[in-house]
Amino acid sequence: MKQSVPASARKLLDSRWLKVGIGVKRWLALMLFGLMFSALGLAFGLRELYTTVELPAIFYYLTLQFWPRTIRMIILCLVGISATGFAFRHLNRVLLSAALPRNTAPIDLAETLIGRSRTRHGPKVVAIGGGHGLSTLLSGLKQYTDNITAIVAVADDGGSSGRIRQEFGILPPGDIRRCLAALAEAEPLMTRLFEHRFQAGSLEGHTFGNLFITALAEVTGSFGEGVREANRVLAVRGQIVPATLDDVVLWAELENGEHISGESRIAKSGQRIKRVYLQPHGALAVRAAIKAIEEADLIIVGPGSLYTSLLSSLMISEINQAMREAVQAVRVYVCNVATEPGETDHFGVRDHLQALVEHVGPDVFDVALANSDDRQNHRFAPEWQGRTTIVPLDQTQDLPIRVRTANVINPANPLRHDPVRLARELMRVLEKERQMGRL
Repeated sequence: MKQSVPASARKLLDSRWLKVGIGVKRWLALMLFGLMFSALGLAFGLRELYTTVELPAIFYYLTLQFWPRTIRMIILCLVGISATGFAFRHLNRVLLSAALPRNTAPIDLAETLIGRSRTRHGPKVVAIGGGHGLSTLLSGLKQYTDNITAIVAVADDGGSSGRIRQEFGILPPGDIRRCLAALAEAEPLMTRLFEHRFQAGSLEGHTFGNLFITALAEVTGSFGEGVREANRVLAVRGQIVPATLDDVVLWAELENGEHISGESRIAKSGQRIKRVYLQPHGALAVRAAIKAIEEADLIIVGPGSLYTSLLSSLMISEINQAMREAVQAVRVYVCNVATEPGETDHFGVRDHLQALVEHVGPDVFDVALANSDDRQNHRFAPEWQGRTTIVPLDQTQDLPIRVRTANVINPANPLRHDPVRLARELMRVLEKERQMGRL
C-alpha cells in the first residue's frame, strides 16, 4: 500500500518554492553552499584528528565504519537535508510570528511570495480620477501590480473635505483618503480607522483619515509632503499623488449660459453642462504625476463623475499634454455604468465620449471600456430611483476612440463597477493591445 507523504514534507517539497522571481532559490542555494563548505571543512578537521589521534573504539560505531562509504554518504546527506529543511521551516514560522500582528490568520508563505513577485513585476499603471470610482478601481488593480500611481482630483469643495479646505486652507483630502485606504498594506483595523466618520460633536461629518492628512500637512509644512508621508505610514502599494498642489476651483458653463463655481454646486444646478474649466487656468501638475504618465504602460481615466472628477484633472494642461505624448502607453477611458443625476442625466456611452473629445481632444484616448450588461432588471434602492445602467450604443464607430465592452458591473450594486471584474478586463485590454504591437 502506497504511503501518503506527510503534510510537513509536502510543504518542504512544494514546487511553488521553485517558481522564478520570488527571490527564494538564490538564498536557499547560498545557504546550502555555506553549509556544504562548512561541513567539508569540519570533515577535513575530523579526518586529520582521526589519523593523528587514537580514538576510543566507540567511534568506530558512531561513524558507521562497518558500512561501505557510499551508504554512509547517502545516510548522512539524507539526515543533513532533513534536519536543515525542518529547521528552516520552523525558523520561518518563528520569524513570521514575530513580524505578523497577533491573532493573524495563518498564511501560505509560498503563495504569498509568488503573488508578491507577480505584482512587483506587474505593468506600470497610472489611474486618474477621484471619488468612489477611483478607489474601486485601485482595489482591483493592486491584485495585478504594485506599480500603481493614482493621480487624484483636488477640486472637491463639499462635505468634510470642503469644510477642511475652508477652515485650514489646504487642498481637499477626501478623495486622497479613499485611495490611501484602497491601496494600504497596513493592518485592516488601520484602514477601517482611516475611513471612520464621526457621528456627533464638533467633528460630526469628518472622517479620521481627512483629519489625519490635515494633521500631516501641518506637521510636514505642506499638503504634498503630508500626502507622501501618508503613503509611507500606510505602506501604500505604489503611490498616490494629487493632480496639482494649486488651489483650483472648478467652474461650469451651463447650456443656459450661466457660469457657476464649485464641484458641489455644479451637480445641483439642474441644467445640462456645456463645458467645465479650472480657475486659475495655469495650474501646475505635480511632477511625480507627469513622470508616472511618461513611464506608464497603461493609463486609466475613470470610472467617476465625468465633469467634476475626471475632467477636473484632465483640464490641467500639463496632464493633458503628457497624456497626448504618452504614445507608449495604452490610454483607456472607463465609462460609468450608471448615469449621475444633475451631471450626466440620460447620457449614453456616446455622450460620455463626445464630452471627453470636446474637452481634451481626439488624441488622448485609445480605447473606451463600457459595460455590456444591459439588463434592466436590476433592483435599485429607493434613494437611487431614476439612475439606470448605461447601455453601450452602436453609434460610436465614427468617434476617434475605439469602444470595448465587457460585463464589469457589480451584481450587488448595479450603480458601481465590480473591482475584480474591472481590473481583470483592463489587464485583458493591455494584453490585447500588446499583442497588436502597441507596446
